[in-house]
Amino acid sequence: MTRKAMWLLSLSGLLLGVLHLALTLPIYGRLSLEALWFAGSGLAVVCCALMNVGALRSSAPFSRWAAVIANLLIAGFFAAAWPLLPSPQVAAGIIIFVVLAACFGPITAWQERAASSEAAS
Repeated sequence: MTRKAMWLLSLSGLLLGVLHLALTLPIYGRLSLEALWFAGSGLAVVCCALMNVGALRSSAPFSRWAAVIANLLIAGFFAAAWPLLPSPQVAAGIIIFVVLAACFGPITAWQERAASSEAAS
């Protein structure tokens, strides 16, 4: 997958999280415990998307592996939400973050292998 596609997916995840945050008050009308949990979920999606942006801008393996783990965790939360709310935004969240994890993992592993073989020679 190209870097442009990974940027597009990262920004799509960011947009999904921002939209989630922006819809908190229109959906709930006032701050309540449920509204705060809803906003917190949107904030978690935003943070995960920002981790992807940071990993795309960094060549450090740690930041990329951290993004892989965060992507898998947030995709797991979207998957857990699917039986309760089978809707397009939940499916989009699963797809976005699973694909990002699937892209960052092999790329990082390949970069680590290339760096270690270069260091060995």
